[in-house]
Amino acid sequence: MNDLQLRNKMISRGLTVKEGPPEDRLAALKQALAWALPPKSVSDRTCHRKVIDWLAAKFASQVFNPDEILPRVIDYALEASGPSVRNPNALFMSLLKKELGYPH
Repeated sequence: MNDLQLRNKMISRGLTVKEGPPEDRLAALKQALAWALPPKSVSDRTCHRKVIDWLAAKFASQVFNPDEILPRVIDYALEASGPSVRNPNALFMSLLKKELGYPH
């Protein structure tokens, strides 16, 4: 999936990570992750859920600004979903660890 496809899908369903309360923005991110990186196992779904929970905690403690981080997370998901990537969810988690200090 590319940026334009994901953006169009989100717009058509009224989802955005750019405005609104953090919980709505995180729900939109959760759906975007499911589209960009379809979970293929329980482990993939668990990773997506843990990322959302981790981001919620970081926003609540004001460590991260949702306006800056949420678009970056979507960019990482799109990068990881490229056609030549063997394990997209693993690459996504690796990018989160490297770029944002994700602990898991």
